[in-house]
Formats: sequence, C-alpha cells, structure tokens
Amino acid sequence: MLKTIAILLNIIFLGWFLYMSIEEGFGGMEGWEILLIPLFLLVPIINILALTLGKDNWITLYLKRKAMEEKKKISELEDKTK
Repeated sequence: MLKTIAILLNIIFLGWFLYMSIEEGFGGMEGWEILLIPLFLLVPIINILALTLGKDNWITLYLKRKAMEEKKKISELEDKTK
C-alpha cells in the first residue's frame, strides 16, 4: 500500500513539474537554479524505478552484499579481541 502511494505521489509530482515547466517556463531562473531542473526530473523517475523493480534488483543486492561484508568484518574484529 505504501509503495503504491509513493509511486502515485512521484507520478503526480512529475506531472505537476512538467505542467508548471510548460506553463511558466524557466525564464526567471539563472545560474545554479538551472541545475535543479534535472534533479527535479531525475529523482522521481529513479524513485519510481526503484519502487517498481523487483525485490532483488542490482541496487538491493549491492546494498545487501555491503551489509554482509560489514557484518563479517565486525565479527572478525570481535573474534580477534576475545
């Protein structure tokens, strides 16, 4: 349920951002503010991809592997101190 709500909110945000971009344009922005546009477009897209991809996508597998490596290091250090 929460996953569905998050996907819907991301889609709503993307739609709103694209609508406002078309209606208002980017005329008032200058300098570093222009760098926010790709951020506002990429973050919801990445969120939607992360939420819709399966449970074992490459990001989750990478994070699980890193967590397991850290747990192994911690257990090795605890064994050395005993």
